[in-house]
Amino acid sequence: MASRLRLRIVHDQGVIGPGKVALLKAIRDTGSISGAARTLDMAFRRAWFLIETMNKMFHEPLVRTSVGGR
Repeated sequence: MASRLRLRIVHDQGVIGPGKVALLKAIRDTGSISGAARTLDMAFRRAWFLIETMNKMFHEPLVRTSVGGR
């Protein structure tokens, strides 16, 4: 039987767990929120909501956005 450790960061404003960390990694890897959402088979609106939630938890945003696309 393999052991696994899963951490969650509990904050007054919410929780950061494995799902949100996976989203942050996918944004890093793809360079965009929409690309990360597609990679994780997640709606863009859901990804945006999760990012907003995480950004509100810290003094500095974890994800800075800018208008992009074509």
